[in-house]
Amino acid sequence: MPVLSVGDMAQQFISMRNSSTIKTELADLAESMSSGRVTDVTRTLNGDTVRLSGLVYSLSQLDGYQQAVTETTQILAGMQAVLGQVDTMRADTAEQLLLVSDESTLSQVNEAARAARDRFGEMVTVLNTQIADRALMSGTSVDSQSLANPEDMLADMQTAIGGATDFATIEAAIDTWFDDPAGGFATMGYQGDTGAIAQRRVSDTNTVRLDARADDPAIKETLKGAAMAAMANDLTGLDQATKATLLKEAGAALFTASSELIGVRTRIGAAEAEVAQTETEMNAQRTSFEIARSNLVAADPFDTASRLQSVQLQLETHYSVTARLSQLSLLRYI
Repeated sequence: MPVLSVGDMAQQFISMRNSSTIKTELADLAESMSSGRVTDVTRTLNGDTVRLSGLVYSLSQLDGYQQAVTETTQILAGMQAVLGQVDTMRADTAEQLLLVSDESTLSQVNEAARAARDRFGEMVTVLNTQIADRALMSGTSVDSQSLANPEDMLADMQTAIGGATDFATIEAAIDTWFDDPAGGFATMGYQGDTGAIAQRRVSDTNTVRLDARADDPAIKETLKGAAMAAMANDLTGLDQATKATLLKEAGAALFTASSELIGVRTRIGAAEAEVAQTETEMNAQRTSFEIARSNLVAADPFDTASRLQSVQLQLETHYSVTARLSQLSLLRYI
């Protein structure tokens, strides 16, 4: 009967290969113990990875929508903050202007007109607010400033008014400047998009309207009231009575604009609530998907620990046998 023998070099190679195999398995088991996940998912699922791939895809979609939700929440919060500041300035200005009466002194009238002019500029500045270099109140034209420079708008209004010094003509000119779709505010004042309302998709089934722009009628009426008061300061040749009338009418217009601004803020608040609800639903979905994925790829801690101990013992035995084999010598048997 022939005897098969293994040479020393071959024996060393076999020993190294066995050692590497055992070490790899030991490292895989150690990683599974620390991570709680199996290292060879395909083998664990017997090659049926369709369900796992579907869960991974769904989670990646949720990650994308989560980013959209975060950005949309920031935009809506920014819009709400802008509208809140404009509304506060509107209320303060209306309160100050409604104090003007026929008994007010020229100094008081002029002071109220100067303050209103400053407030118009502040309103425009707030409405031109940007977040991450994106204009909030320009609709889809996020790269465009929402409104022109307040000085330029007031100068254009003065040009439209011309040399008129009576209240009725001045009021009509200001109304035309703000309301004419072919001039004034529409062409040089508002610089954002005038198309469809901007929308953002925040889930597979939900799209949110970013329903606030600087050309919204409520905002235009607010700016119109502040601009009318500013004209009491900028127009030359007006008598005290005309200035006082401009200020009082502007105060009344600003007071009336309150309900319309509240309407815009309510729409934004509804969109915020819708996004918050969507985020809650997405978080619930994420939790469900993550549990399902974990169930597919989770490593049984007791089984893994038992196998780890067994393979560790196997490696120790391998080293022990290898050490004893290396000590064998023919001289010991001669």
